Amino acid sequence: MSSAKRRRVGPRHGTTTTADSQPPSIPADLLIEILARSDTRTIVRGAATCKPLRRASLGPAFHRLLAPRAGGFDRALLLGASCVFYDGCPRDIFFQEQRRPFSFDAELLSLYEPMVSRGCLVVVHWRGRPPSLTGHVTRVKPTGTAAVAIYPRTLLAVGDAGRSFQLLVAGKNLVMSIFSSEHGRWGATVKTKLPPNFFRTIPNRLSPPLVLGATVHWLCKEKGIIALDVSAARATVIELPPKCFSQVSCPKGMDKGLLASSADGRLSLLVAEPCVVAMWTLLAAAASWNLQVVIHRQAIGREGPGCVVRFLPFGERSGTVMLQMEAVGLVEIDLGSREARVLSDEFKKIGSPYYSRLQLCLHETDFLTLIGSITKNMKRF
Repeated sequence: MSSAKRRRVGPRHGTTTTADSQPPSIPADLLIEILARSDTRTIVRGAATCKPLRRASLGPAFHRLLAPRAGGFDRALLLGASCVFYDGCPRDIFFQEQRRPFSFDAELLSLYEPMVSRGCLVVVHWRGRPPSLTGHVTRVKPTGTAAVAIYPRTLLAVGDAGRSFQLLVAGKNLVMSIFSSEHGRWGATVKTKLPPNFFRTIPNRLSPPLVLGATVHWLCKEKGIIALDVSAARATVIELPPKCFSQVSCPKGMDKGLLASSADGRLSLLVAEPCVVAMWTLLAAAASWNLQVVIHRQAIGREGPGCVVRFLPFGERSGTVMLQMEAVGLVEIDLGSREARVLSDEFKKIGSPYYSRLQLCLHETDFLTLIGSITKNMKRF
């Protein structure tokens, strides 16, 4: 064509456009709303490629759009895992490189025993000093009350990247006290109302508690599950699924299952049966359990018949289950995708007393903290 701008006929109505024409732009507010409905990876990619989106993702309006996001698992919220094996050197099993500047000083695990971890906070047994992934440290003094920890310690709430937390200790008959980082001290000792069928079987020392809302759950060996409603100071007993451990064998003192939550926030129990890793989920309406297969053990790795499986901590935000498999090593299972991967072929020996020598901490974050930290530290494009 001799004209300065080439013209072409549109597919409909004979309309014409020029080579310099631009497609219609999406309004900024609509684009932000679309981004807020996307998964974590998409949000990060969008913020990385567009400065206006990056600025918007740091603003309070965008955070208000993200606030309703609740429930379900998000693998992107898993930052990493650290472990120590008896007298070996502590180290990060893995740590997502794109999750910097989050970090954890794994050397702490060689000097101090990890008591409980949740989100991005780890409580270690060293005069009660809990380090977080941001390096913020709070010293927790002994309770000085009648609430002496008999049940495994529990982090009720972790916020502000580990700077804000509540730590629960529960003693005989579930007499409890809560440390608040906001107030910097322990609260009053509270007596719990116990049900008639309450039992005094104590959970194993390394048995991780599960928190759902304001209720703490402990797996008390093969006796049952104790549920403590902290806000009401009331305990209930939850019966285990019938014969759920009948096919499980493990060293004395090791849990035969792991408490976890389903994607919609219901109480669940993971059990490693001879051929599968199964998950029992409590149906609240019927007060009964529903059984599902998570993954076939043969899909994880080669192992002999009857090999022991030891469950390690559960990541409630990412839906990650860590376990140690005899003759296989350290394994990660994603409850969202029902997929597994072998992280390390070490730690293959589990038989007593070796099972307790591997101690592992999962590191997770919340959605707003993750998005804020990544976008703030992005390079300029």
